[in-house]
Amino acid sequence: MNTTVAIAPPPGAPLWCRPVYLVATALAFVAYAAAIRVALDADLPATLLGALANTVPVILLGMAIRHVVVHRLIGRSMLTQLVVHLGMGAIYALLAYGMVLVLLGFFVGKSPDGYLIRPFNKGGLAWQTLENVTTYALIAALAHLQAMRDTLASLGAVPPAPTPGPSSDADPAPEARPSRHFVRIGDEWRPLDWDTVVCIGGADDYAEVRTTDGTHLVRVTLAEFERTLDPARYVRVHRSWLVDIQRVTHIEPAGGGCLLLHLPAGPAVKTSREGAKRVRDRVL
Repeated sequence: MNTTVAIAPPPGAPLWCRPVYLVATALAFVAYAAAIRVALDADLPATLLGALANTVPVILLGMAIRHVVVHRLIGRSMLTQLVVHLGMGAIYALLAYGMVLVLLGFFVGKSPDGYLIRPFNKGGLAWQTLENVTTYALIAALAHLQAMRDTLASLGAVPPAPTPGPSSDADPAPEARPSRHFVRIGDEWRPLDWDTVVCIGGADDYAEVRTTDGTHLVRVTLAEFERTLDPARYVRVHRSWLVDIQRVTHIEPAGGGCLLLHLPAGPAVKTSREGAKRVRDRVL
């Protein structure tokens, strides 16, 4: 019998500390440094400072864009997504340009009168705008691909990653393997008491498990949780939420074909339109 043990990460671990974001940051920095070195024939200090001034806005604004796309935009109509992307792309281009000017002024614009912030000339502004719009499109496209893969995984269309170690024909299928998930309570790690679980929310590579005793972070994706739960009891009401349908105290409409599920612990959970249909199929 195989047992999966998942341990929650230290609370409050920042998103940018994850290896994938550190690698993306390093690649962006190297790319900017190479471009500045070749295009401007800058010396090494100017090259590194220029690369840093361009990388910081991409990373900070990129994480904000990814969050909005994955958690707020996916699932809306194509027209809504198009309008929001056009607006966010323009805002990103303006903010990134402003941040680059400020950082360049801070790094290389020091003078006896303070820090000088010089706007780019027409050619530089046109190039920076094109670069910002292209960068936004790339970040948004990658966010959409991630959301698409998560959706396919939740529907079982993407197989889970294989578990290292010897296998046997007698091993049960991954869906049938029992799982134990541990959470930190005080200074101790304790197994999660499923009798107290009210709902589970997805948070990237982690899941936020809301129980009658409090909220815990567990290093398991929502799709992985869903494969181990009783489908007769836990319902996917939104791409980011699984709810114990037996614990819903009352339901009210939330507009747009969605529902608001009131639970005995924490705030109410709003369903998607498809999630509302699943709830109606269960309770009506």
